[in-house]
Amino acid sequence: MSSKPEHIARIEDIGAFLPPKEILLNNSEQELIAACKAGKRVAQKRIYELFAGKMLNVCRRYARDDEQARDFMHDGFIKVFLNVHKFREESSLETWITRIMINNSISAIKKEVRRGIKISLDYVSVKDDDIREFELLEKQPITAKQVFEKLKELPLGYRTVLSLYVLDGYTHKEIAVQLGISEGTSKSQLAKAKKLLAKILTEAYL
Repeated sequence: MSSKPEHIARIEDIGAFLPPKEILLNNSEQELIAACKAGKRVAQKRIYELFAGKMLNVCRRYARDDEQARDFMHDGFIKVFLNVHKFREESSLETWITRIMINNSISAIKKEVRRGIKISLDYVSVKDDDIREFELLEKQPITAKQVFEKLKELPLGYRTVLSLYVLDGYTHKEIAVQLGISEGTSKSQLAKAKKLLAKILTEAYL
């Protein structure tokens, strides 16, 4: 994936997704990676301990519930350890693992997302003069936890496009490739997702 565009919301700014602050004990990240590539189970365990909490939150953005999110995360870590020899350290280990978690989650739900985007999402009725712009919500007394909880109420297609674009920094071109849709459809779904989320938050908290 290309470098993150300016539209990405920094995860550090979202209270529900605080990054791990653990110290790597007596090992640097490079040493852990080397040990993991050598098949050392203790290194795999340490990497899992360091990143499982955050990766579960990443998977929750794409899963229907916590049980599915845990399945996505566990499958993702299996792929991490099976493919760690391919990690070239051109990005941080956390960034690389996050990308695997997202790709694994999207692969698992791609057919369902595409079906929802192409068939069943236009039923949502949101009038332009009925809601405030999504971006203005930052000025309102709404917590990150409340936003995350309401994000889960969006239809799967909306939630997936919004998460990919706003939280994970994908471009519309990359989203189109990931989901097998056009860039125009991605832009349309993002606009609708923002409006619907703003409407849901306004009705719930404002």
